[in-house]
Amino acid sequence: MEIRNLYASFDTLEVSFQGALPRETLDEMEAEKKIATDRNENQLMTIGPGQVDGHVGQSGMKGGYAYTFSTGPLGELWSFKNNAGPSQWNIGVKVYAESLAAYPYWEIKERLYQRLKDMGGIVGKESLRRVDFAMDFLMPEPFTVSIDQFVAHHRSKISPYLKLEEREKDSGTNDGTYVFRGGWIESITIGKMPGRQVIVYDKRKAALDLGKLFWFRIWGIDPKDRTKSVWRVELRAGKAELKDKWNIRTFADLENSIGDIFTHAAHKIHYHNKFQTDANVSRQQQHPLWDAVHLCLNKKLTEYRSGLLPNQIKEIIASQQKEIYIGQMMGLIAGLAVIEGLDRDEILNDLPDQIAQTISNRLNDTDTTFFESKERTQKWLIFLVEPNQERHVNQAALPAENHPKRLQERLKKIADRIEGRYTYARIYDSNHQ
Repeated sequence: MEIRNLYASFDTLEVSFQGALPRETLDEMEAEKKIATDRNENQLMTIGPGQVDGHVGQSGMKGGYAYTFSTGPLGELWSFKNNAGPSQWNIGVKVYAESLAAYPYWEIKERLYQRLKDMGGIVGKESLRRVDFAMDFLMPEPFTVSIDQFVAHHRSKISPYLKLEEREKDSGTNDGTYVFRGGWIESITIGKMPGRQVIVYDKRKAALDLGKLFWFRIWGIDPKDRTKSVWRVELRAGKAELKDKWNIRTFADLENSIGDIFTHAAHKIHYHNKFQTDANVSRQQQHPLWDAVHLCLNKKLTEYRSGLLPNQIKEIIASQQKEIYIGQMMGLIAGLAVIEGLDRDEILNDLPDQIAQTISNRLNDTDTTFFESKERTQKWLIFLVEPNQERHVNQAALPAENHPKRLQERLKKIADRIEGRYTYARIYDSNHQ
């Protein structure tokens, strides 16, 4: 069985910091949080001497954190307590998975401290809360994961997630809740947080379900190619595992010992070949997937990176968002075509001009609120699109039937059907000035 490693790197990094933001910054966050709650929309604000942009959330986080501050998908989710005392542990951060895929560990570590400085924070010690390491493998078809092939401590909790029909069913045991929709296991989780946890799951399907299409660029796989099966093995170490068992608290501790933690986890929880006759698990043959896991863990974990540049991941996310908007727009246009009673020929020949004219009319209306909406969206998408970046406009040529010889009759239909208050002569003249 040939198994190829496509990607390996940290997938979650959560850290607490001793320190605090200035009182005036916390007061500003409180005001923005109230606005976010009232408008049901996260608010963009800029803080600190380094002018750090971020979205203030509508709520805080578990652990007494009053505010959240997101610096975008290629950044982090920060959390702050409403306390300006620098001797307290008032700051928390979770690095986004996209950021961990785009940047090497060393750059992320440096960026966290630079970000705190730019935000005007006073910072003392750090304390690691959680570290996950993920490995993606291209598996031979067909591949499914089996509960029976896992070997773990008898007290380890094993939670499978299955698919079969469209209903949920509790197994009635301590093994977790089964969700059935199709007859195969999509993931198995062993252990529980904040201790040690291992999860094996269908990453290709997860990436499609969650709309994380940048993973396919990292893997070098076409999202539409169903013959490719990508499974992830994710090793997780929570606060109890890091501190209580391994005494890992700082970045230096992580750099010295994180490989030992995950190698130990892969030995304590492992995956065996099926149909073995030897009842002694210590003599049973390990599955090639677990051989591939150990090969990844034999390397220095802090040196892994995806190979994609941050801007490449940003472009993929922005392109995907663009397709979402276009899809929504086409759905609305289909509804308009139905309301207007258009047939196929009218949709193909007349509807594009009708839509264009309607948009132009609404944009030029003195009561338009379009530009206020555009401003709000600009703030929401600030981490994906620069305010004045180069624009790419579709300049495709119109087919012959859409040119002036048919323009007059079609514009009359536009005026009559879409915007009754605009006369045919006015529309026609405006297009020939």
